[in-house]
Amino acid sequence: MKPGRGDLAMLTSVFIWGNTFPTAKYVLTVLPPPVYAASRYLLAALTLMLVLALRGGLQPPRRQDLPGLAALGFVGITLMQLLWTNALDLTTASKGAILVSVAPIFALLISSFRGQRLSVSAWAGVALSFAGVFLVINNSVSRITLGGGTLTGDLLFLAVAFCWANYSVFATPYLARLGALRTTAWSMLFGALMLSPALGFGIGDIDWGAITPGIIACYLFTAFVAGALGYLFWYAGIARLGIARSVIYSYLIPVFALLSAVTFLGEHVSPVQFAGAAVVITGLVLTRISPVKTA
Repeated sequence: MKPGRGDLAMLTSVFIWGNTFPTAKYVLTVLPPPVYAASRYLLAALTLMLVLALRGGLQPPRRQDLPGLAALGFVGITLMQLLWTNALDLTTASKGAILVSVAPIFALLISSFRGQRLSVSAWAGVALSFAGVFLVINNSVSRITLGGGTLTGDLLFLAVAFCWANYSVFATPYLARLGALRTTAWSMLFGALMLSPALGFGIGDIDWGAITPGIIACYLFTAFVAGALGYLFWYAGIARLGIARSVIYSYLIPVFALLSAVTFLGEHVSPVQFAGAAVVITGLVLTRISPVKTA
């Protein structure tokens, strides 16, 4: 089957999100993590609400959907973005992208606690992915080296993956009922509003003279392109390809992030970490092709 518009949309989305890690890392050299997270997601949420308005879908959700959308916004935007920006400030963009890519593994584990039965091969994929995570963090196959200064950032990125997994699992009924764009826009708006008080933490510490045109361009990229358009391309791809055919593209996010971080930030990725990334992705693919049944 020849690649079509759905494939192009998915490739565009994962390319954008992969490049967000090193781009945001650069912005964080000037902006404090809370200020960066709060301001860029306010802009992203307003952009998605504008898209909704242009498509004639700006009417508020039903009252009974509001608490759930607010909870999704808190987990998927407020909490996750505070963790993400602080994690990226503490560790490398390349490691962060690899660690966040285990979110589908957490989603699978959450689903198993909710009644889905995993096959032996799926459990093998879970174990393989976490073995890859250990290699990425430990950066050695011969000794334990977990005491490095970036361990806190690495663990925060695993918490980010856990938040994204919860958002993905518990957003499912809202996506089916309200549609992907409406669910994302409203939950992002709620999450961004709850995140907005973080603007007061560190805004007085910004060195405004250090904000160069390059920093501004990278900030706008992460706010409008990654924060808003990335989601639009992602859901446009899902609409054309379906979930099953779309999810495989998410495995390319750490690949693009690794290439970008090495090229533009000069980050060093060791052979052990490259091997760990390959093990993580192999585990993800194994869980994806394994049957999952409802108990």
